[in-house]
Amino acid sequence: MSDAVARVGGRLLLIDPDDRVLLIHERLEHGGSHWLTPGGGVEPGETPREAAIREAAEEIGVEVVLPDDAEAVLVTRREWSWAEVVYDQVDHFFAARVPTGLPLRPAALTDVEQVNWLGFGWWSVAELRSTGDVLVPADLADVLARVLTEVLPTLDGHG
Repeated sequence: MSDAVARVGGRLLLIDPDDRVLLIHERLEHGGSHWLTPGGGVEPGETPREAAIREAAEEIGVEVVLPDDAEAVLVTRREWSWAEVVYDQVDHFFAARVPTGLPLRPAALTDVEQVNWLGFGWWSVAELRSTGDVLVPADLADVLARVLTEVLPTLDGHG
C-alpha cells in the first residue's frame, strides 16, 4: 500500500529454561486481541538490536543482554494500523535465553500500549500450535521450534 508508513522494528524471542517464549497480550483497535513478542519501532539513531533491548526494558521491565554482533533470527514484514494510520513494518527478531521467574512488569508503556495492554504469557511450541488466539507472526510455533533446534544450541554453546 503506497500510503503506508514505512517502519522498522526490533523484537525479542525471550526463551526460558522450559523452552517457552514470552508473549505480550494486547487488545486490538477494532476488537479482539493478539499475542506478540516484546519489541517495537526503531527510534532515530538506533539499530533493530538496540530497539529490541530498549523495548524489553520499557514493556516488561527486563534488561536483556544481546551481544553487539547479535544477528536477527527472523526478519518479517507485516502491515498493521492504528488510529487510521497504516504501517508497513519490517521486524527484526533476536533470540535470548532468560532465567525462570523473571519479575515482569511494564516500566514505560506508551499511551497506546497502556490502552492495549492485557498481560503476559509464557508459551511452549505445543501451546502455540494448538491455540486459536491470534499470534504475531502467525507461524510463531514454527519459528520457536526452529530457534530451539537451530539457533539456541549455538548461542548456548557460547555462554
